[in-house]
Amino acid sequence: MISLTEKLNHSIEYHGKFYPVNLAFDNVLRFYEMIDDELLDNEYKFLAAFKMFFGDDAPQDTKFIVTGTDVLIRYIGQQSYGASGNNKDIGGNELESIKYYSYTKDSEAIFASFMQCYHINLVRELYKPVQQRLHWDEFKALFNGLSEDTYIMRIIDIRRRTTDGLEGESLAALQEAKDYFALETQFNAQTQEKRADDLFSGMYNIAKHQREGK
Repeated sequence: MISLTEKLNHSIEYHGKFYPVNLAFDNVLRFYEMIDDELLDNEYKFLAAFKMFFGDDAPQDTKFIVTGTDVLIRYIGQQSYGASGNNKDIGGNELESIKYYSYTKDSEAIFASFMQCYHINLVRELYKPVQQRLHWDEFKALFNGLSEDTYIMRIIDIRRRTTDGLEGESLAALQEAKDYFALETQFNAQTQEKRADDLFSGMYNIAKHQREGK
């Protein structure tokens, strides 16, 4: 996550040496797209993720692949708020934890919102060298700070609003909007992050047991 006292993370230390990691926002989003691909098996996804983030220059031994990938997946999924597992506010009220958006399905709305709020063209970012593109931590911070009148935030508001107490034209209008912007559960960001965590936790344990059995 963003720190105002430390530089953005671009590497992982292993045996006293630092290895570069591609944490450009587009690479992380590409990773989530791959996780959603049901045609790919888990072993392929695990090894492909390692290559996506570390390239060909990192150590190819099992320990680094397992440990490095596991640390990285946990890193990109961490949140500034609500990360402690305590889903209640200071008054003891339950906090909503569902994420009503998808990095992939809502890509156009996210693009338009970044243009509207920050005048950042996310597509133009892709033409820059990797190290000059928005870092994943920067992207997350900017996404979380989008104003309520941006396209994606208005879509999120529609998805989370309840129809309780509405009737007539108001009910019909909201329901029509909800149907239009409907997002299947398996595509929301929370599910994508959990799918990634579950996948790599499983692969981590398998590889760890194999290594310990040698």
